Amino acid sequence: MSNDLEKYYHLNHNQKNFNETDGFIDFLYHNSALSYQEVDEKAAWDKFSQNLINEEVNRKNLWFKIAASITILLSVAFIIYFSQFRSQQLQVVSENERIVITFPDGSTGVLNENSQFQYTEKFGDERKVTLYGEAYFDVKKSEKPFIINANGIDIKVLGTAFNLHTTDEKVILFVERGLVAFSKDGDETKITAGLEAVYHKASNQIDIKENSTPNIMSWRNGKFRFRNTPLIEALNDLKEYYKIDFKLSNNNLKNCRISASFNKKSVSEVLNLLEDILDVETKLKDKTVKISGKGC
Repeated sequence: MSNDLEKYYHLNHNQKNFNETDGFIDFLYHNSALSYQEVDEKAAWDKFSQNLINEEVNRKNLWFKIAASITILLSVAFIIYFSQFRSQQLQVVSENERIVITFPDGSTGVLNENSQFQYTEKFGDERKVTLYGEAYFDVKKSEKPFIINANGIDIKVLGTAFNLHTTDEKVILFVERGLVAFSKDGDETKITAGLEAVYHKASNQIDIKENSTPNIMSWRNGKFRFRNTPLIEALNDLKEYYKIDFKLSNNNLKNCRISASFNKKSVSEVLNLLEDILDVETKLKDKTVKISGKGC
């Protein structure tokens, strides 16, 4: 290369021989250590663009994975929460039997036939029960209110005993012990022991009176008391407890009155008692009692 370079020693910046100068420039280009390979601009741009695309795809994939993970976690939490909630819901249904229930706080409820309780496995700040049908409650005293929802009425107590009967048309409450608050749409009516409250759904009214039905809780304890009671009324009370029907051969028998008290007597004992009081004959067949006689 040194020999080739000698022929350009005579050149200086004042020379006007451009042909020789151009040759010198070409010489430097082909023999310089700074020479480089020709760059493929299209390929370089394509590679750069692809890198940007890959980076964007990776970023989107990352956010997608994060979003998917959050969705899965929320779904699992949702399922666990509501599974636990559902598992805490208890439902007790009586058909042709009476069932005694002990609630989570130790209070008890006696469920009459064809009735239903709904409540949670564990009570929280409030002790809540839903009743369909009829039940007797003996509520343990506590600062936490015990609330029974029955056909749109809330019965609120702290510790008491009472009988509650619900139908489509009305709710009947009899307080045996303590104080009970009858609540409808935020308005509370307090009922003391010995009183009976009847909520009429059609009129949205609550009537409070002295208990006119001495055997209102006979379905639970089997205790009956009749004081100059018309026979037809007495038979209705007996029918519910003993689950038998009565047929009178003479309509005049309806007006006969009886006075008697008995406690958990058998069906045959009750029928013998009626025969002695009214001078009638009774015959039991297939859960039906036929009462015959001339009447009073």
